[in-house]
Amino acid sequence: MLALTGACGADSGDDAGGGKPAAAGPTLSASSTPQQASGSPASAAGKGLDQKGLDRLALTEHDVPGYTVNTVTGQGSPVDHDVLTTYRAVTPAPCRPVYAAAQLGSLHDLTAQVSQDIVSTSDDLGQHASVGLTSYTLADARTVMTELRAALPKCVTAEMRPSAAHPGAGLGYSGSQSRSVSGYGDETLAFDTTQVVDSGGPSIPVTVLVVRQDSTIATFLSLNPIQPPTIPQDIIDAQLKKLA
Repeated sequence: MLALTGACGADSGDDAGGGKPAAAGPTLSASSTPQQASGSPASAAGKGLDQKGLDRLALTEHDVPGYTVNTVTGQGSPVDHDVLTTYRAVTPAPCRPVYAAAQLGSLHDLTAQVSQDIVSTSDDLGQHASVGLTSYTLADARTVMTELRAALPKCVTAEMRPSAAHPGAGLGYSGSQSRSVSGYGDETLAFDTTQVVDSGGPSIPVTVLVVRQDSTIATFLSLNPIQPPTIPQDIIDAQLKKLA
């Protein structure tokens, strides 16, 4: 249930905006050493990383002691480009970027991707996150953030779901509430939503953090059916350190 990858505001950096923290998750803040926009290994021409380059930036259990790391895509596991068809068929159309972000993706094709489920070894319910690294051209990476920023206020009460003709049509999201966050990467957005499943399934609160570092976007996600979900700060810090 905790492994969302594969089933599935305010911003900072280039823009600033307001947004109320939602009850589903606390306001995120940067660590004592905020990640700065720096020499992320994208080329000067704005090309995204290739798969081997991105694989090297994915987390290992050495990076996050006390957690198990399960790689879902990348690092030898296939990357599914066809899932873009599902994201592009979500209704309502203005909320497609929100749905895609809650699935660790976007509406744009990518140059490389790694997604991982990271779960605490000491807490059965607890500290966990799905982490997606996706590399694009620099122009597309910036557009991903722009589209998500514009979509969030339009989807506060929306029921977001793919067309019944597409895979994953039974998995949807209800509403989106931006959260205030700053201090990460070149651009940062955060929001809460609720995962909803057809056929009487549970509704599960979800919290999402999206960070652009040059042409790579890191998406952190946690969900919890029992208590408000939080993304462990040590997972965020470890991943952004490798991207910086």
